[in-house]
Order: sequence, then C-alpha cells, then structure tokens
Amino acid sequence: MEDYSNPIEFMIFKNDLDVAFTDMGKGEKTLVFVHGLASNLPVWKKNIDFLKEQYRCVALDLPGHGLSTKGDFPYSITFYMETLMELLKRLRVEKPILIGHSMGGQVAIKTVLEYPDFFEKLILVAAAGLETFTIPERMMMKQFASLNIMGSSQYLKLISNVKNYFYEVGQDDLDDLIRFNSDFYTTNYQLKARRVLARSIAGMMDEPVFSQLKNLDLPTFVIYGKNDQLIPNRFLHAIETTEQLARRGQDLIPNSELKIYEKSGHFLQYERSQDFNIDINSFIEKVF
Repeated sequence: MEDYSNPIEFMIFKNDLDVAFTDMGKGEKTLVFVHGLASNLPVWKKNIDFLKEQYRCVALDLPGHGLSTKGDFPYSITFYMETLMELLKRLRVEKPILIGHSMGGQVAIKTVLEYPDFFEKLILVAAAGLETFTIPERMMMKQFASLNIMGSSQYLKLISNVKNYFYEVGQDDLDDLIRFNSDFYTTNYQLKARRVLARSIAGMMDEPVFSQLKNLDLPTFVIYGKNDQLIPNRFLHAIETTEQLARRGQDLIPNSELKIYEKSGHFLQYERSQDFNIDINSFIEKVF
C-alpha cells in the first residue's frame, strides 16, 4: 500500500482517525473522488492524472481503507459522509463536483441530499444505492456481513476477488490494484478488514437512498458498465441486468443523464479510463 504514485497527505480527525488524501491540480472547478468498498484512492489514478491538468482533484481513502486508519469505527454511510464533509470544509473546497464509485456513490448521494447547496454537480459511477433490497434481503445481507459468517461466505469471495471488478484487465493493472489494497485482496482476511467490510455492508443496508433519488436537484451523470458483476447483487437479483437497474434509478433523478459502457465491468473508470475521462469532462463543462 506504500506504493501510491500521487503525493499523499494526512488529516488528523478526532478519535484517533487519520485520513489519507491527495489534493492535486489547479483550476476553477474542483473534483472530489470517493472510492467504494474494499477499494482506495489509487483506483482514480488514471482519471486524476488526466483531469488534474484542468481541475483541482481531491481524493481520499475512506476510513478503514487504504492508508487511512482502520480503527473501531461505525463504517456507516453517515460516518463516511461526515468524514468526507469535514475533509472538504477543512480543505476550503467550494462548490465541487462530487464523483462517487460503488459504495462511494451511495455515500455521494447521501452527502448531496444532506448538503444540497454545497455541490455543483454529481457523477455516479457504478453506484450502490440505485439497487433496492426488501427488508428480508437487507436482513440476509447483514447476516452475511456478520464477522462470524463473512469469512466463509461466497459473497466475500466475490467482492474480494479483484478480477470480478473488470470485464477484462491486464495483469500489470491487476497486480497494482491488489498491492494497493492487499488487506482486502488476499486470502488472509485480517480481522480489521473483515470488520470494515461487515459494518460497511450493514451500513449500506441500513441507509438506503433509492426513495430519495427524486430529491436530487443538481445535474447528475449516471454511468455503469454493462458487464458489472457486482451490481446488481448476483445472489439476490440474478434476473435483473445492470442496465435495467441503472435506468430504473436514473429515471427518478430529475436533471440526469445515463451512459452504459459496453464491455466494461465494475471498475469502469479504470478499465475504460480514456472514455470515462472524456465523458465526465464533457459533463463537467456542460451548461445546464
């Protein structure tokens, strides 16, 4: 994990929490990148390296991930939101474009709903939160997420195999991503890593945002990979396609547009970085 290529800084929070982040580039607009579960800020490397030439780019390792502290924290969506907002306020970020991937997309939706005037635009990348779960399904997911069950669950094996995040990935990229977050992408799951996964999954189940999508009143760009193996949940919602899920959720967001990438998986911003960078740059510069 020490092999991050962009300069890393640390911000000290209360309760012995240190948050790793990068703050690079210059420009009138600021882009804020929030990664997903079992991920970290280097997943944005191919995007920040391109976009920092035109924009200020801020990305963080959420608590429990990457180089940030892996303590005994709630790891709820609200906890992640509060950490993100404190970071942005202390960095004096104004009217940023918020970009959230996977669980980070659900965090981004929650944050924009709570602080609607703070952000200029929202970009949701293979976002959690557009998938709906019944009450029994939520209970089942939280059971799977318990520390006693997760270590041997098929769901953990799915989310901890980085190959499942791509349609097609080169070995060099695969090795980099595994090395950057070896806590999750190894066979020896540490107790701290399992705790982060368990509480984060429970947090996503406890704080659904689908019913509130209609309240997002800022320009929103929704992007998914057609071959996403993680969203929708392949154990509970095997019949539904990623495209169906994306369209159902995007239809509820008033001022939004949708793009589905062919031959692309869950880490589309990494796998299809050139297309992704061009598309979000166009969306950022678009006048609404």
